[in-house]
Amino acid sequence: MSLCEVENNGTYRITSLNLEDANGERLKSLGLKQGTEVKVISRKKQGSLIIESCGRQIALCKNFASAIDVE
Repeated sequence: MSLCEVENNGTYRITSLNLEDANGERLKSLGLKQGTEVKVISRKKQGSLIIESCGRQIALCKNFASAIDVE
């Protein structure tokens, strides 16, 4: 499932990152890569969300969140 489909306050492990451009490289530089655990802090109605990973909070738009597969 994609990160935009998960529940609030859940902890998930990234299985794949489906962005191959500079945006994907930017997310990887923030620590979002295969095997990383992320916790969903809050979700907005538009689909954007705030996650916590590697000790920092990161805001993601719906397009980025839908490109991150988790389990």
